Amino acid sequence: MINEIVLINPAYDYPVTKRKEAFRWNRTWPPLDLANSAALLEKHGFEVSIIDANADRLAPRDVTQKIKNFDKIFITSGSLDRWQCPHLDIRTFLETVKAIKETGSEIYVMGPHGTFRPKEILKMTKVNHIIVGEPELTILDICKSKNPEKIQGLYFIKNRKTFFKPRKKFLDLNSLPIPSFNLLPMGKYFYEILGDHFNLFEASRGCPYSCTFCAANQMYGKSYRIKKAENLIKEIEYSIENFGVKAAYFIDLEFTLNNRLNRENVEKICNILIEKKLDFKWCCQTRADSIDCGLLKKMKLAGCELIHFGVESGSERILKSIDKKITLSRIENAIKMTKKIGIKTACFFIFGLPDETVEDMMRTVKFAKRINPTFASFNIATPYPNTVFYEKVKEEISELFPAYYDGILKVGDLKKLTNHALKQFYLRPLYLLQKIISENPKDLKKQFDLFRKFLK
Repeated sequence: MINEIVLINPAYDYPVTKRKEAFRWNRTWPPLDLANSAALLEKHGFEVSIIDANADRLAPRDVTQKIKNFDKIFITSGSLDRWQCPHLDIRTFLETVKAIKETGSEIYVMGPHGTFRPKEILKMTKVNHIIVGEPELTILDICKSKNPEKIQGLYFIKNRKTFFKPRKKFLDLNSLPIPSFNLLPMGKYFYEILGDHFNLFEASRGCPYSCTFCAANQMYGKSYRIKKAENLIKEIEYSIENFGVKAAYFIDLEFTLNNRLNRENVEKICNILIEKKLDFKWCCQTRADSIDCGLLKKMKLAGCELIHFGVESGSERILKSIDKKITLSRIENAIKMTKKIGIKTACFFIFGLPDETVEDMMRTVKFAKRINPTFASFNIATPYPNTVFYEKVKEEISELFPAYYDGILKVGDLKKLTNHALKQFYLRPLYLLQKIISENPKDLKKQFDLFRKFLK
């Protein structure tokens, strides 16, 4: 029997984008939004397949060999794990769209790039429809409806007239079936820090904060939603029992967001994981002001091995300018607390924000060394379209999806500074000694191989 619907995640460069000014880590992680969409479609009686060309390393022409006789094709320019920091180089995505257009199937493009720039992506891809924002409900509506003009979140042009109704109803995470992980090549996903047998889960969606550089809410919407602990645990147990999953990343923007409902839910997730004694380790991302010793101890007992923190800058002035709503002392205390509990830390820093001086950047390097997280990442700030950052500098930008902003420093100098920061942080004798003592030699080699590739 021929499947009617296929969802496609194109391939992209691994482990780092080859476009010199892009500077992005790329990982082989499950396209969770496609697995969600497939599960919803199957629940409503549709036959569906997923092609993860990124995990299978398929070139655009290879993808076309797998999609003959499909009725509808949905292709993303960036899956859920990259909604917050989308890929900047979409050449392979465009090549894949061009190749599959030759099949004559009905093609729908989704992802952050079409969300940011629907008119331009429509023109570049020459498809008929662009899905704007989170895709799951829009995909289901497209497959159920015969009238595209009534579908929320769908952008298209007909008879030279533009049609678009913003999505007002957002996905209820608790209405989702277990994602269709069975349609993905689950044995191919990994995170170099946690290892293979790896998966993504989502305990909440959205973020109530408004950092000036962040593009996430354009995809997530402004509706903050929580998935109940019991539903999340079902997904985890299903993944462990059926695919041998041993590690995962909770892909939430702010896993431990400090409001009552979310905090109770996170504690319940931890309590259930502790009670069930699963062979399962995990990491998450959160704000430094959304944790405390009690919660961290519980997370550690529940299998948490790593927390990602978006620190951004070591300059109080810059933190205020990007509306981060946090202080350096609060960040420093949180990192100390997390390390004391025995959980690894990964901190992310940005260079090249508006009005940021070389002195501010040097403060960031100094601060990174002082708080000494387990891992540190230094990246060039990206003015994603429609963000406050972008609006401030857009008159000085010509690219549709700019990788950087030439402000006080040009991109070449910013690249030199990120390399300098990486070397200053990772090549410290004391840091290297700590890594040699604490890390598995194989894991240590993987991490430093990636480090060298990023410096090239």
